[in-house]
Parts: sequence; structure tokens; C-alpha cells
Amino acid sequence: MSSLMIASIIFALLIVLVGYAFISQTLEKRRKRRQRLLTALKHRQRNFKYMISGFPEGLLGKDLTLIIYRALLDACEQLSRLEPREPGHMEDFTFYSGELEALKHRTPAERARPASAEQAVEIKRLLQELYRFIAHQTERGNIGQAQGQTYKDQIKRLALLVSVDAHAVSARQAQAAGKPRLAIHYYNLARKMLTQEKGGQGFQKQLAQINGIIKKLESQLEQLSADGASPTKEGSAPEEKKEWEEFEQETDWKKKQLYD
Repeated sequence: MSSLMIASIIFALLIVLVGYAFISQTLEKRRKRRQRLLTALKHRQRNFKYMISGFPEGLLGKDLTLIIYRALLDACEQLSRLEPREPGHMEDFTFYSGELEALKHRTPAERARPASAEQAVEIKRLLQELYRFIAHQTERGNIGQAQGQTYKDQIKRLALLVSVDAHAVSARQAQAAGKPRLAIHYYNLARKMLTQEKGGQGFQKQLAQINGIIKKLESQLEQLSADGASPTKEGSAPEEKKEWEEFEQETDWKKKQLYD
């Protein structure tokens, strides 16, 4: 065998080895890219499933709720293509498609409020997740800049209202426990949050009601102090509690107020 033939064989083998290495590297990159995509999609799917069940009904309004459903459906559809042998993805897609269609024709429910400060914290966490998703979609151009900013402003406003709701819950609990001073503290926190939002613009009536409640409770405490008595559960000012509940009804920020 001539040296030229040997050199040719060696050169051919080198080409084969280089080609094999290149193909293997390309396949490995594709495998890793596919795995990263699967992980991200499954994470998104879990997050949006949790949002659907975690937000109280009617809290978000129709526009933001539709964003969650569409993002979830998109994740289910992509997963069904990447894992065609996994029937759960298409089953989820069918199920949530039906819910989305029903949602489009559903009468908006009255906005539910958090039942506790702990639930309010969880709702705010979910709102942060939704905010980040919308910000990311806006940066990528999937949502227009103006529309994306509108959605983000809505979420910020909702986070404020949820915090105010949490103070309302704590105030009611303090009143029920016969602790008007603590109730005043929570009312003041609610008032501070509202006044910090553009100077309370848009919340004048609610702020006036809170001020009225605080004034009456302070008068009650002054009277109890003058009489040498201590506030009790029976003396927890049921009228003030009723006014706070009326304040909550006035601050029932429904979809039209939030999203017009």
C-alpha cells in the first residue's frame, strides 16, 4: 500500500471523526436546549395552573384572567408537541380551553377579598409572578408596550388594594377582640397606603370614611379613659365596625373601575 493511499485513508478517517464529533455535539446541544425548554414550559404550566386556582374569583378582571389562560394553553400546546406520548398535556389543553370559553361568557363575579393577612401575602406573590411574566412578554414584543404598561399598572393597583384589604381584615379582628387601639393602627396603615398612591387621588370618599371611623374610635378611647374604664369586647364600637364594612363595600374595586 502506497504512502499516498495511507495518507488518503487517514485523512478520510479524520474527516469522519470530525463529522461524527460535530454531529454528536450538535445533537447534544439540541438535547440540552429541548430539556431546558421542557423544564421552562412545565414550570410555566405549574405556575399558571396555580394562579388560576390561587387568585380569588373576580380579583383580576377579565383581561388579566385571559392572559393567564392563554399563557397556560400555549404551554400545554408546546408540551404536547415536545412530548406527544404524554396524554396529560393535551388533556390539560382541552380542559382549560373549555374553561376559557366559559369565562368569555361568564358574568363578572363580585371581587373576593383575602380572608386573612396570610392569604393576602400569597395573592401579592402571585401578582408579582404575573407582573414579571407580562414584563417579559412586553420586552420580547409579544405584548405591545402601551398595552403591557396598562397591564402592569393594573397589577400594581391590585397589589395596593389587596394590601388595604389585608389591613381591613386585621382591623375587623382587632375590633372583634375588643382592641380599638389596635384597630386604629390598622386603619391608619390602610389610610397611609391609599394616600401614598398619588396623594390618594381616586380614593377621596374611602379616605373620608376611614378618617371618620378613626375619629369615632379615638373619641371612644378618650371617653373610656375619662371614665377610667378599659375597652372590652362588648365596647368595641359596633357602629364603627359597621362603617368599616360599608367602607369595604365602597371600595369594592370591580373590573370596570380597575380596567377602564
